[in-house]
Amino acid sequence: MKKYYMFICIFILFLFAAGCSKNNADEVDLNISAAASMTESLTELTEMFEEEHPNIHISYNYGGSGSLRQQIEQGAPVDIFLSASSIDYDKLADQDMVDEGKAILTNQLVLIKSNKEDIESLDDFMAGEDKVMAVGTPEAVPAGSYAKEALQELGVWEQLDKQSRLVYTKDVTHVLTLVKEDAADAGLVYASDVIDEDGVTVIQTFDSNLHSPIEYYIATLQNEDQEEEVQQAKDAYYQFISSETANEVFENYGFQPVK
Repeated sequence: MKKYYMFICIFILFLFAAGCSKNNADEVDLNISAAASMTESLTELTEMFEEEHPNIHISYNYGGSGSLRQQIEQGAPVDIFLSASSIDYDKLADQDMVDEGKAILTNQLVLIKSNKEDIESLDDFMAGEDKVMAVGTPEAVPAGSYAKEALQELGVWEQLDKQSRLVYTKDVTHVLTLVKEDAADAGLVYASDVIDEDGVTVIQTFDSNLHSPIEYYIATLQNEDQEEEVQQAKDAYYQFISSETANEVFENYGFQPVK
């Protein structure tokens, strides 16, 4: 009789272990590299996505799109790339590293100041020869590239650069930090970066004709050895980020969907 009960217990434990093993096998981790300017909106969207897909866990690596693209080129294990630059998206696509992708959002470039500053426009800023402006490093940060284009069109980039009045940053989040902490008198960021942002004020919105179109891209990345479950998770995330539900959240954070 004791052997019988022992057999039953072992059988139950076997079924339990098999069930746990199956559940673990169904869990999928997605590694996503995303432009730093999307941090807040993606935080909200990820909660919604993981509620719909409890078996999919998402890990984000935020930064400047140029730096993130270089990491991908160097072999970083990334499943999806969310870029604030068509250039960085195109560079991966040209190397056949993109499985599926498209433009999903647009944005605007704005000049901000600390609430403690008394400047009211770019002209005011230029008049203060001791004032400095924080911008993303143009070679690595799309916002910095757009900023350089706009300031060149306005004829002030070379002057600011020559006078050492530009402070280069690793991403737009860094720009915000420097302005809020009065380490920079002004900064150039996206309109979406300052939605409900305390401590800074937008003093100028730049005409979109002054720079290349600001478009955000989503790309699922090629991986021939990827398991089917991961590919399905990538497809689910891609469809979710492209949905009307996601667009509504993005609009709340200052983005505009691509028409």
